[in-house]
Amino acid sequence: MTERVFDAHVHVDRGLDGYDLSVEGKNLIFNDVESYRASGARYKTAADCVSLILDFGAEESFVRGEVAAGRVAAVKIHSRIQKIGPMEWPRVARALAVIPPEIPAIVDGFYFGCDLAHQPSLAAVIDLLAAFPQRRFIVAHSGGYRILEYFFHLREFTNVYYELALSLQYLEDSSAFADLRKLIRHTDKAKILFGSDYPFGSPARQRAILGEICTDLGISSDDSDRILYRNAAELFGKDRPA
Repeated sequence: MTERVFDAHVHVDRGLDGYDLSVEGKNLIFNDVESYRASGARYKTAADCVSLILDFGAEESFVRGEVAAGRVAAVKIHSRIQKIGPMEWPRVARALAVIPPEIPAIVDGFYFGCDLAHQPSLAAVIDLLAAFPQRRFIVAHSGGYRILEYFFHLREFTNVYYELALSLQYLEDSSAFADLRKLIRHTDKAKILFGSDYPFGSPARQRAILGEICTDLGISSDDSDRILYRNAAELFGKDRPA
């Protein structure tokens, strides 16, 4: 079978000139409504889909309208960009409650920077998974350097997915890389997604790292196809027969 790849995490604000991997489709993520308005349709092909920030402020009704119109395949929650602290998570839950349950929610899980007040929250992810059991949640970056905590604390939930964007490359030369391998080895392969986080990571390099892991762990070609293509394509409504 010819290898298929669906990149579950791509940013196009700076264009796609440096995108270095051949893929079947991409999930174009917009972390603010302004960039979505500027670039939402410019780089999208028929094989691609769009995910839009779940605004719980002035643009909340606009986001709901884009979802209702079928122009958005998933909504994104990003605590560092949206300045979501402990007291703001109930507002996030209320905004999510009016989004149809079949729309997946992507929750940023990449810990980075000095703004400790608005880092990702594992506790908030647990609350959302429990509050919306029918909705599928994708942990973007799989928890970053805290991936082992996410792996152990989210194991009881059936509606959680792990997306590998940037973490493959970012953690490659760190002690946390063993935790990333552990997640890939022991997690249901139907719940893992390939992503690049382009332009912050090289899609080709991330594919190469994942390939090395899959070979080393003896992951089957069928499971590899799930991770590289089928899981994301199904989640975002872009699945097609092999």
